[in-house]
Amino acid sequence: MARSTFKVLFYVNGSKEKDGIVPSMGRVTINGTVAQFSCKQTIPKTLWDAKGNRAKGKSAEARNVNLAL
Repeated sequence: MARSTFKVLFYVNGSKEKDGIVPSMGRVTINGTVAQFSCKQTIPKTLWDAKGNRAKGKSAEARNVNLAL
């Protein structure tokens, strides 16, 4: 049986930034096949932790975004 791979990545789309607010996006990869989608969430660019793929901090806004993701 062949080994299968599964990866999930959350990121923000910096090219669609308006007034410091960016939309959050998701990407799912299964065996090299990629599917990208919008998470229907917006977040201030300063709150996004690119290394952790989540909102940083304990503010209400950061918690709500992380919960939705």
